[in-house]
Amino acid sequence: MASSEADSRLKQVLAPSLEKIIKNGSWRKHSKLAHECKSLVDKLSSPNPYPLSSPESPTAGDASASSAAGPVYDGGAHEYSVADSEVILSPFVKACSSGNPKIAEAGVDCIQKLISHGYLRGEADPDGSLPESKLLAGLIDSVCKCVESISDEG
Repeated sequence: MASSEADSRLKQVLAPSLEKIIKNGSWRKHSKLAHECKSLVDKLSSPNPYPLSSPESPTAGDASASSAAGPVYDGGAHEYSVADSEVILSPFVKACSSGNPKIAEAGVDCIQKLISHGYLRGEADPDGSLPESKLLAGLIDSVCKCVESISDEG
């Protein structure tokens, strides 16, 4: 499978959820989240989306983290770094903790699709030394906390 095909498939999974988060976000309360989602949609839509992380992002500054393969896998020849994976997953982690059920639903739905389609890989170990393990553990933790907060309210 060509990398461009895989990229478009990954984009097809990510873009609808990002658009749903943008649509359902309050312009005051969720402006940073909406801006982050718009930025990711723009990066994914650009003709050359690599790298997704900017040099000033916190994970990109760590040389070992930025060069290592991250947990997001497109199924093609291109491997996203840990920094790129963090850029991709960050809006969904934040959506899960937004406190808005519609935004959280879009975040959890996209995470579920990433898992079921095989775009996420690796071990989730919060105490692990590998940055991708911590990223996956944080992703799982955000989904669990989202479910806890919804069940507490309902």
